[in-house]
Amino acid sequence: MARENRSGALQAALRRLVLVVDGVKTCVIVSADGFAIAACPGDDGGSPGDNPLDAAQVAAVSAMLAALAEQSLDRLGQGDMGRLLLEGEAGALLSFPARDATLALLVEKDASLAHVLFAAQKTAAEIDAILAGA
Repeated sequence: MARENRSGALQAALRRLVLVVDGVKTCVIVSADGFAIAACPGDDGGSPGDNPLDAAQVAAVSAMLAALAEQSLDRLGQGDMGRLLLEGEAGALLSFPARDATLALLVEKDASLAHVLFAAQKTAAEIDAILAGA
């Protein structure tokens, strides 16, 4: 798959997720080294670091947490990471592995977590398939 087509397919997968699931503030596909591959919506054009929803900031934090989770699971003999969920007062951060990348989402506190988990798992599988065809 050509790089332009792959990028478009990844962006389309994120847009579908945001349209289908209420309460998704930001979703980002993150490379293993913590860079945003694609994001939706996630970037208001402001200075990086000013906006906690900024795609680059979400990417960096989620990559660090995913790496730590994978190391922890490995050390404890629990196998590969299926998903990572951090809940806070204002919402949650979710991460799903997708081939050599990670799908990271910030969701609002009142979002239906079951709906978010189901849709994000399907999107992660779609991202995995897109990256496999690259």
